[in-house]
Amino acid sequence: MKTNTEDLSHSLEDYLEVIYHLEKKNRVARVKDIADAMNVQMPSVTGAIKNLKSKDLVNYEKNSYISLSEKGLVIAESVLTRHSALKDFLQEVLLMPAQTAEEQACKMEHAIDPETALRFKSCTRFFRDEVIGKKLVDSARWKKIVTAKP
Repeated sequence: MKTNTEDLSHSLEDYLEVIYHLEKKNRVARVKDIADAMNVQMPSVTGAIKNLKSKDLVNYEKNSYISLSEKGLVIAESVLTRHSALKDFLQEVLLMPAQTAEEQACKMEHAIDPETALRFKSCTRFFRDEVIGKKLVDSARWKKIVTAKP
């Protein structure tokens, strides 16, 4: 199944991510839970859910639970994969604090395609396993290099 996110705004991708996490945590997603997780008003959630439903990305009937459709699940997983690849790279290679890496990954995940995310992931694994793991570069020296001010 093709994961075409080109016609989805960053905001709608974020809604899919939140629904995914709520389904994993609570088995269901509700408008109120989504609003709380995204720090938005419930009418905003309702509008986004209607938009996602029109694209066959969520299953929803008024006053019921929300779930990802098969197509929505594929897109949500793609966004999460990109997010994870970026967050790990920012934390492990660029040595950013966890919260900063999380925030930056949230912004960047929408701008890269799955192939680019795969390359970030491969680079992170290589760096962790080969460069740091085999002590080709000392961790302290790497931190000094990566955090140096110009």
